[in-house]
Amino acid sequence: MPPDPSPRQPSDSPRVPVKPPGATKSDAGRPGGPGPGPATGSGPGAGSTEHDDALPLPGMRPRIGLPILLPATGALGIVVAHALLGALMFAWDWTPTPGELLASSAALGLVVSVTLFWAAGRWLGQRIVRIIEALERTQVGDYSLRIASGLHDDVGMLARRVNLLVSTSASREKRILESALSDPLTGLPNRTLLTERIRHSLAISRRARSPFCVAVLDLDRFKFINDTLVHAAGDTVLREVARRLRATVRETDTVARLGGDEFVLLLAGGEDAGREVCTRILEAMRAPLAHRDQLIDIGLSIGVSVHPQHGDDDVTLLRHADTAMYRAKRRRAGVEVFDGESHEVRRSYLSMLDELRTALQGGQLVLDYQPKLDLTSGLVVGVEGLVRWNHPTRGRVPPSEFIPFAEQTGFMREITPWVVAEGVRFAAEIAARGLSLNVAINVSAQDIENPTFSSRVAAILSERRLDAARLTLEITESGLLSETENALGNLQTIAALGVRLAVDDFGTGYATLKQLQKLPVHELKIDRSFVSGMNLNRGNETIVRSTIDLAKQLGLKTVAEGVETVAELRALASMGCDQIQGYYLAKPMDAAEVIAWVEMRHALYASSREAYFRTLVDR
Repeated sequence: MPPDPSPRQPSDSPRVPVKPPGATKSDAGRPGGPGPGPATGSGPGAGSTEHDDALPLPGMRPRIGLPILLPATGALGIVVAHALLGALMFAWDWTPTPGELLASSAALGLVVSVTLFWAAGRWLGQRIVRIIEALERTQVGDYSLRIASGLHDDVGMLARRVNLLVSTSASREKRILESALSDPLTGLPNRTLLTERIRHSLAISRRARSPFCVAVLDLDRFKFINDTLVHAAGDTVLREVARRLRATVRETDTVARLGGDEFVLLLAGGEDAGREVCTRILEAMRAPLAHRDQLIDIGLSIGVSVHPQHGDDDVTLLRHADTAMYRAKRRRAGVEVFDGESHEVRRSYLSMLDELRTALQGGQLVLDYQPKLDLTSGLVVGVEGLVRWNHPTRGRVPPSEFIPFAEQTGFMREITPWVVAEGVRFAAEIAARGLSLNVAINVSAQDIENPTFSSRVAAILSERRLDAARLTLEITESGLLSETENALGNLQTIAALGVRLAVDDFGTGYATLKQLQKLPVHELKIDRSFVSGMNLNRGNETIVRSTIDLAKQLGLKTVAEGVETVAELRALASMGCDQIQGYYLAKPMDAAEVIAWVEMRHALYASSREAYFRTLVDR
């Protein structure tokens, strides 16, 4: 009997045929080749005569084996996929039993399932790897990667969330970067970005020997606008200035805001090109700015420094442009280019500010007092306190040399509280001596805009226990034009305390009757420019007479400043002026001198009124 066929046992070194059983060499590997021929051998290997053509692969096994039907013969075979061969090949013929066919079908299903599972896992893994990659890039500041998220599964939802996170992080970082390099009010580059661009321009200029300019711009009236109008008006002005600057400069130029009302331009080209741009800017600022129902004039002062003539670093160029700007402001020239003289002026400016601060702290500031005469009674009824500076090396510094400077720099806000306190102290001293005199003190528009000013005045009066009616605060007419909430509140509070309010230099401003009626003032001081020489100038005489008549109609007192002749005194008395003040009566004196002078006049009045009045008119 023929031997029982038995299952083939795989050898340790499987051999894979290069062609199907029964195929010729020319048909090897062709799926439609001829079927198997008769077996020529016997024994266990009789069913596969082509093993001699197999490729030995010692130690290697197929990666995947799949059952397959051979259509030409109806035989079944195994398809082998091998990593080294990189192709599918027939391994051997196989005629299965029903049980083997069922097992091979199950194996086929398992292989397909495993293959599909592997492919799905690989596809899912690639999507997750993409998400991880996007997050890792975000950590180093790269927000460019976006993940495809079209599928509505869990991974798709995660991808959409990650995309949102990346976009949000990118926007937030952009905002942070912009806030670090730009001005939040105007959107212009700030000092940090400006410095970076100046240094970049320096590097280019050194290589290409191309000049550039740095221009510092300062608004001439911004402090007044901010003090007299609401702060929203100041913000409106700054934004409008920024808009006009951007619209005027060239694309290659930089406009930056350093803070407050100070802007800086980085301009390509030399001095001539810089002057041309600055001239266009001044022209662009001529048109007034509309804020609510008001028109605001914008004035600019511009200082320019040029690289390399005026400096070789950003700090020096900015400092020299700033120096030139202050020179332009002082000369009202619009634009000034830096030179050595302006540099010295700037140093003198800074020196004066330091010296003035030292003067206030070191007791160098004093008050002199000029008497006021009542033309009805002929008695001295008050004095005006005038601040003076006793400089340790320059001697007595005239007020005209430091008061405008103090007002321009805002330092007057430091000086005024001391002036008020010293005036109240003097008023309390002369009241203790039995002299019934009112002491007048000058305050600025900046002071009445200060929200705490009225409470400070009240505290000073309380500390000295002085009757408020013995104090008069004189405010310039232009200062009283402010109708802001702070100013009106301060004036009303001060007047409610009993302090008298006077309009100083009346006639030099633009106060209307409506404003005078609205403000709680008690007297008008006629400016010396109208009083002096009014007997020779009919126009001045008309102004003085009209002012006195207007004050009477409004129920206000009048004080004429700058009276220097007896003719002026007589004319004022005939017009009905209430009080006079000037060198004809007495020059300003220190505290001790004015007390002695007033006591002497009172004594003369008490002893002989005729002699007293004779001394007033017989000179």
